[in-house]
Amino acid sequence: MPVAVFLAYVRRDGRTGLAASARWAMLLAVPLTFVAESLFRASAYQARWEALMAIATVVITCRLLAAVLRGATRVPVDPSRHRAMRLAVVAAVALILVRQTMEIAVVFVVSAFELRMLDATLTVCGAAVCAALIGFGWTRLARWLSSEALRAATITFGAVFLLQALIYAFHESAEARALPWSDVLHAASEPYGPEGAYGRGLSYLLVLLPIAAPLAMALRRRAGSLPRRTEPVKMSDWATSRVRAAMFALAFLGLMLVEGDAPRFAREPALPSSPAPDIAAITAVPHVLFRHAGADANYNAMRIAPLDHPSTGAVGTLRCERLSFAGARGLCLQADRGVFTTYKAVLFDRTLTATGSMKLDGSPSRTKVSADGRVGAITVFLAGHGYTAITFSTRTSLVDMASGDELAELEQFATWKDGVRFKAADFNFWGVTFTRDGNAFYASLGTGGKIYLVKGDLGLRKTTVLREGIECPSLSPDNRLIVFKRRIGSIAGSWRLYVLDLATMIERPVAAETQYIDDQVEWLDNQHVLYGVQRKNSGVSDVWISPVVDSGPSRIYLPEASSPVVVR
Repeated sequence: MPVAVFLAYVRRDGRTGLAASARWAMLLAVPLTFVAESLFRASAYQARWEALMAIATVVITCRLLAAVLRGATRVPVDPSRHRAMRLAVVAAVALILVRQTMEIAVVFVVSAFELRMLDATLTVCGAAVCAALIGFGWTRLARWLSSEALRAATITFGAVFLLQALIYAFHESAEARALPWSDVLHAASEPYGPEGAYGRGLSYLLVLLPIAAPLAMALRRRAGSLPRRTEPVKMSDWATSRVRAAMFALAFLGLMLVEGDAPRFAREPALPSSPAPDIAAITAVPHVLFRHAGADANYNAMRIAPLDHPSTGAVGTLRCERLSFAGARGLCLQADRGVFTTYKAVLFDRTLTATGSMKLDGSPSRTKVSADGRVGAITVFLAGHGYTAITFSTRTSLVDMASGDELAELEQFATWKDGVRFKAADFNFWGVTFTRDGNAFYASLGTGGKIYLVKGDLGLRKTTVLREGIECPSLSPDNRLIVFKRRIGSIAGSWRLYVLDLATMIERPVAAETQYIDDQVEWLDNQHVLYGVQRKNSGVSDVWISPVVDSGPSRIYLPEASSPVVVR
């Protein structure tokens, strides 16, 4: 849109040389985008570079806006300065373009080549196409505006674009810790940033207000406050302009549909399932659900077995990467792997029959259903594929298990630490575990290279930091103990199980288990825990059982299994 507005204005002003420079800059921006994308992803100072590029955009916009306001482009340019001006336009347009396209390219590479998610890739491509259509539509629409109306629209756009760039420069400078009280300023400006509610609205105003400016002038002219246009309007011109305006409006509507806040979790029809009679018999007694992890035809299949005879059981019809169940409702996180991988969460009932599904934005990581079956938690990786990665990004959502609607994202909760608000751009939540009432929960919060245990309140949309160094918590059935994993070294295999007494806040290791644990633990009862352990040099894992007190060794509870869920 900035390039389209610039092109439309200089064309009307007769500056074909500057228009040609802008077109060369657009061509130059294509290879520069991929170079900038690679450098940007590898940089440890992303916020700093974003701030510098935003500041440069502010300077460029101020210069161009000032030129339009004083009509400087109508002044003849000295031939000796013409070449320098054209080079400056190439550099300015390329910078403004690449500043945006490099971030689009980052998201595209992650969605298309790392996560291989078709929905996310189509969303990125669809939004880019809509943006291109809007820019092209503006250059067509500008031809039908008078010079006065086009100048008003250009000034309006320049003012809004300058405001957006100023906010972005301020926000990213605070994130880069380049300002005094950066943490406070970054948190205060978050709603106005590019991902904030007001920031997204400002992006829409970049399109709406320039259109509104000439419309307002036309209304004033019709009301008689401005001289009326005397030349007649041909019917063909009138129809053509209306058709092009309609095409422009449709392109903008497409962008709003792609970018809008449509329900993220759309209900889908129930999936067919025909549970066997032995499944119904097992669900009538205390039992355990788990994911089959053997390298055979039943890989990833959900299995069910009675607690008193875990070696027996039956195979369900669902295949899950992760699963959880409580209160007659369950969640099964699935991955449909192909050229593009898609992810979804399937809702199922006590007969292991699917009742609906919802799309997921990333690869499955964790899931948990509250004891009463009312609320479910889903964590997905948006970037990276594990918590051992140098950089990873998660999204944790709380879901209404009855309807499948999203209740909240933990990243949107107010977080408190030591009595004050605590906020950072790199917040990642995972490992949710619910208390008995379903409203309170515990989770892990990763930020600034540290991991904290937080306690959350769904009703208040609030989390409070309790302790550092606690990852993937799991609350015991009596709500007295939390078992968690802790890194005790810097090399792989250094995670060990610990237990935290919530009454005394005293920690102690689970002495019976010394293996590498990279899983969220499930409680068998108040004295024993279940957890998955991957076999060495193998993709197969087993579920182990261990006492939380020093009363015996750990042992395999379920061979070729993972993600256990105890249903009492």
